[in-house]
Amino acid sequence: MRPEDSRDCTVISSGSYQSSSTVAVPTISGSSKGTSARSSNVSAQTLSPTDTQVCSPKKQERVKKRVVWGIEVAEELQWKGWELGKETSRSLVLRNLTLKIQRMKYRPPKTKFFFTVIPQPIFLSPGIAFTLPIVFRPLEEKEYTDQLWFEKEEGVFSVDLRATLPCHKLVCPPRLMLPMCAVGDTVEAGFCLNNVGDLPTFFAWEFASPFQILPATGLLEPGLACRVKVTFQPHIAVIHEVQATCWYGEGSRQKSSIQLHAVAKCAQLLVSIRHKQAGDQDTESSQKLLHFGSVAVGCSAERQIKLCNPSAVNAPFKIEMATDMLVKDQAFSCSMAQGIIPPGQKKYVSVFFHPKTLDNRAVDYFSIIPSGGASQTLLQAVGFSTGPAVSLQHYCVNFSWVNLGERSEQTLWIENQADCTAHFQFAIDCKESVFSIRPHFGSLVGKDRMTLRCTFQPTHPIICFRRVACLVHHQDPLFLDLIGTCHSDSTKPVILTPQHLTFYRTHLARGLTLYPPDILTAMLKERTLQRDSNGTLMLPPEDLQGPKAPQHPNIPPMMEYFFDGTRDTAIFPPPVSVEPAEVDFGGCPGPEAPAPVPLCLRNHTKGKITVAWTRRSGCPFWVTPETFCVPPLKSMAMHLHFQPPGPHGLYAVELEAFAVYQVLQSYHNIEEDCTVCPSWCVTVRARGHSYSAALEHHVPQYFLDAPKLFPAVPAGKPSYRSLLLVNKGSMLLTFSLTPNSSSDITLRPTSGLLAPGAHQIFLISTYPKGTSWKQHIFYLEFNFGSQYLKEVSMQSREEPLQLKLDTSKCVFFKPTWVGCSSDSPFTFRNPSRLPLEFEWRISQQHQQTLAVQPSKGLIQPNESLTLTWIFSPLEETKYLFRVWILVWEAGLHPDAKPSATMYYMIRLVGLGITSSLSAETKELDFGNMLVDSRQSRSLVLLNDGNCTLYYRLYLEQHSPEGPNQDPPALQLECCEGSVPPHSQDTVILTACPKRRAQYSWTISYSLLSHRGVHT
Repeated sequence: MRPEDSRDCTVISSGSYQSSSTVAVPTISGSSKGTSARSSNVSAQTLSPTDTQVCSPKKQERVKKRVVWGIEVAEELQWKGWELGKETSRSLVLRNLTLKIQRMKYRPPKTKFFFTVIPQPIFLSPGIAFTLPIVFRPLEEKEYTDQLWFEKEEGVFSVDLRATLPCHKLVCPPRLMLPMCAVGDTVEAGFCLNNVGDLPTFFAWEFASPFQILPATGLLEPGLACRVKVTFQPHIAVIHEVQATCWYGEGSRQKSSIQLHAVAKCAQLLVSIRHKQAGDQDTESSQKLLHFGSVAVGCSAERQIKLCNPSAVNAPFKIEMATDMLVKDQAFSCSMAQGIIPPGQKKYVSVFFHPKTLDNRAVDYFSIIPSGGASQTLLQAVGFSTGPAVSLQHYCVNFSWVNLGERSEQTLWIENQADCTAHFQFAIDCKESVFSIRPHFGSLVGKDRMTLRCTFQPTHPIICFRRVACLVHHQDPLFLDLIGTCHSDSTKPVILTPQHLTFYRTHLARGLTLYPPDILTAMLKERTLQRDSNGTLMLPPEDLQGPKAPQHPNIPPMMEYFFDGTRDTAIFPPPVSVEPAEVDFGGCPGPEAPAPVPLCLRNHTKGKITVAWTRRSGCPFWVTPETFCVPPLKSMAMHLHFQPPGPHGLYAVELEAFAVYQVLQSYHNIEEDCTVCPSWCVTVRARGHSYSAALEHHVPQYFLDAPKLFPAVPAGKPSYRSLLLVNKGSMLLTFSLTPNSSSDITLRPTSGLLAPGAHQIFLISTYPKGTSWKQHIFYLEFNFGSQYLKEVSMQSREEPLQLKLDTSKCVFFKPTWVGCSSDSPFTFRNPSRLPLEFEWRISQQHQQTLAVQPSKGLIQPNESLTLTWIFSPLEETKYLFRVWILVWEAGLHPDAKPSATMYYMIRLVGLGITSSLSAETKELDFGNMLVDSRQSRSLVLLNDGNCTLYYRLYLEQHSPEGPNQDPPALQLECCEGSVPPHSQDTVILTACPKRRAQYSWTISYSLLSHRGVHT
């Protein structure tokens, strides 16, 4: 399309020529100055229609001269810019270039508009120049021409005289060759547009795709040259030749053209895996497999792929990831999204695996697409996420018994068997408990072991048992049983042993722990209870064939930690509870102590219990009364006190109390050892500070490792994560969960205090509801300051049993010959974050006609799986199948029934047909042949049908007759093959007669089926 004249254009009025290009490549017939080209990888100045273009003044016009018989003289004299009625003079210079004197004379111009001095002979010595003035006097506005003739002995010659009117004239090179370019890429070239006319000239370029010219329009002053940029961005790989036309002059009727020539090629990109490892698949195909192996959660692994450009053009490329995965859940990333590889060069691209979910197999896909998108390579990245493997030497520390006022110490080691670093913490306030573990928090590097010192220092004569959780970041918690008994001169409780814990857990499952030992002993004597083979108590079975007595279940660690009876939900009803379990005194600057907070301890058992609170000297919190008894099914009121030891302090503790059946306070009261029950430990978290209201609390300095997503779980199951808080400052740090946090999450612990350099491990749980993402927001307040809030946002959902099926849930087979088979691929993907099992259900009547490989299996999260459908028609008809795929949660016990399943239906369409082969010629004549000579002919087999035919050829020799053991004199190049629909196959026949005779053969065929039946 031709651009119209417009005054909104680029004005070129002054400036100097500055070239930012590097290589001059245009092919022109004249001068190539000012013409250049550059590819997309060359840094250059960008031109736009609104920018002032880089231009240069045209060099001063030189007079073209010639040498005639030793005389140097101008070819033409021109007059420009003249005015009517005024005389304008120009000088003609003649110079003698020979070594002898030159003699000549001249004749004046014929017209009256050009005149000179009276003609006279001219004598020129060697090297001397003679100047002849010529005057032009116009009388009207038009162009004038004349000639001035010179005579010599050798002959005559003339000089043209020309007076021209002002005009528009733009000049550009006739041809421009641009660099070779890849489809989808861009290259540039430049040339100069010169205004050799006498007037300021508007211009407008007319060009065709895929070329672009900048500036497309402009105004060029006389004597200036404008630099024009040509951009080539091809979309197909062909040779492009386009003529670009520059229109200028009055009414844009004048033009100057340039031929644009460029070659477009398809970029090639070879993808391979650098430093191959086990599990990688780097075959010569369009799909690669990059296996990262096992990587710890929170760590990052790097692998590299090599991109090689074997073509002669730049290879721009882009790397795209799957777009339907939640960004927060992406475990893989790439170091670059796009780039350019020069011809013959290579580039290494890093792919990173940074898992965020524990014990998960992550799968993602990267599409490496060269420019033009003609072909692409699919890179499948696979990795396993692992976490710490922390274990304890023993899971029970037995201090036996100690006297009041004494202490006992034992050692225990903790070990990390994984390669990654593990952060651990024992959920116990060692300063305010009768048990202490040193250190109670720390970090273990890979394959490291640490020795722990466990101490028992009781404050009252009582049975002490506490089950302490060992929290590990990115691992399920461990549990350590601490047991010990304290004796005094007057009170000697039963000595607790690990066997008593075994009895207690079995009795807990059988509902017998709410009865004191004296009642259990009486029931045992009355035969209301009896012992089982392990010595534990049980109710007598009503029927010998009835169910066995229940055993203590194997409770998952996370469930045991969250459902321990300290909140509203518990696996087993708690025998003893205290309310409230957490108290915040707030600010208590003094000097008066704050009012005590009432507490209530409830006894849910059928026996009288004794309660003893642990109190250490120097603790600002304590409970009164310190020891007391609570009758069965009764409660006891208490008070929690707080007395800050000094101003400007932060305080947070966990107070503990042990409750035990009163009958166990003397070992004389126990007749049956299996009736001994351990004590129950109840805790109360208390916090407060002594800052005045006008004094600002110190600024917390911390690091919080908080995930963005809850792990994937099916419907109806809880999801758990761990968080890590590190005190980076040099002062104490308190934290607490604010009341305005989301109510559908549970965070433990909800409050506490961290020493400088210490860390706190949180466990958080939720029950996802619905398959859409739900956001959970909770707030942590630090140092009792409302201005020190940390907002943490996490998301969860029930993972749907969902598959994404390829195309429109339809599979079409090509027409298939009856008795043969054809196959068709089918791809589906698991968009959920859970591994799923699937199984295809094909009705019994279709199992001989339709098959799928594999028919069942496991598909990992975000994995795409391609299977093959096989169609084997039994008759000539159209087939329509409807099959179902059944999907359920993976990892279930073989005997377990899935709680939920999902069905998907797809349609398969196939056509069974019959067809036959034919020969292009019915007869082949080898003519006369010499004995033992060889001659070949081509047998062309035609398949005019709509399906592929598999054939076998048979050769029968009719004459001459000979012994049966002699081979036939005709040989077939191949006896079996296939012919696609509407195509042909050629078989070479070679004749080799062994004796003088007339030979004749018959060639027949049979069609082969996949069942091995010849027809």
